[in-house]
Amino acid sequence: MTIDALPDELLCLILSFLSTKEAIATSLLSKRWRFLWTMVPSLHIGCAKPIMEHYKSLKVFLALRRMHNITSFRLTCDSDHECCSHYVEQWIFEVAIRKVERVNISLCRSHISEINVDALFTCTTIVNMKIKGPFEITIPSSVYLPNLKTLRLKIRECFAIKNVRKIIFSSPSLELIYMKNKWTNDYFVRLTIVRNYRCLRLYHENWLYDFVVHYDYNFMSDSMRNCGSLKPEKAKVYVTVHKDMMHAVFDLLKRIRPVEFLSLKYSRDVNSSTFDLPLFNNLVELQLFVKKDDPFIMEFPAKCPKLQVLEINILDDGQRCRYNISEGVRVHDLSIVPISPVIYMAK
Repeated sequence: MTIDALPDELLCLILSFLSTKEAIATSLLSKRWRFLWTMVPSLHIGCAKPIMEHYKSLKVFLALRRMHNITSFRLTCDSDHECCSHYVEQWIFEVAIRKVERVNISLCRSHISEINVDALFTCTTIVNMKIKGPFEITIPSSVYLPNLKTLRLKIRECFAIKNVRKIIFSSPSLELIYMKNKWTNDYFVRLTIVRNYRCLRLYHENWLYDFVVHYDYNFMSDSMRNCGSLKPEKAKVYVTVHKDMMHAVFDLLKRIRPVEFLSLKYSRDVNSSTFDLPLFNNLVELQLFVKKDDPFIMEFPAKCPKLQVLEINILDDGQRCRYNISEGVRVHDLSIVPISPVIYMAK
């Protein structure tokens, strides 16, 4: 059987794995192939400039297609020139109204500092979205993405966490958000949100600390809906400190004061005496990863009047101790309790 014996639907599927430029080139093969590329539901473009210059208008080019819907759109321009950024907003609008499902936009250079992507964030058919480039993006006041499963952003500046919350609640099918800020020289940040039917996990990483928030799904909705940011009530929070930056660490601990579960770890070269600790009025369970004989072992629990469970992990020799506490912790309690597997502490 020759390839020409295959039905149009199968040939279009084969062409969908090619770039749009290569698919158009097949129109020279024979009369049978002349218009096949116009029925391919995907647009995979390496650089938009040749198309825009040849057809003079994006609408003229799209009018040639017999397939109105665009299931997959990819614009990946690695040119040193700022060519595609002149047209990217036009492409975004046109593919959104054609019920796009998968979007992959990647630009190496841009002549503008901000790109409007409003049409994508109200596109009800979109399933996967990936945007990469040296620019910022705006998030519209109204977001509705009922079928979105994955969102990956690698842009100049990540938008506010309140917009992340807006996307989560407007996207019931969302499973993964990944954002990476690469182009800022003095502050590297990566934010990953993973959600399933049981829980939501937020991973925030930068050169000062790693910050993980684990929300049980029963509590996550109310907590996020009623707050301006992802606050840690009824959440498990895990913090790893990398640098001696007292003000930054204090600001982080201050934001998570309402937490009931906290795990805190710091690198071996961090001096814990620089930490300024707030009062944790709601903390019930605390995990500490500390150096042996570190005064932090006594100082932190004293800031937690409702503490019931304390776990201490000694970084130097791998010892792990768990304390069950009743009626709060006094500073001198830990100073007189030997390190052992399980200790019961009373007032």
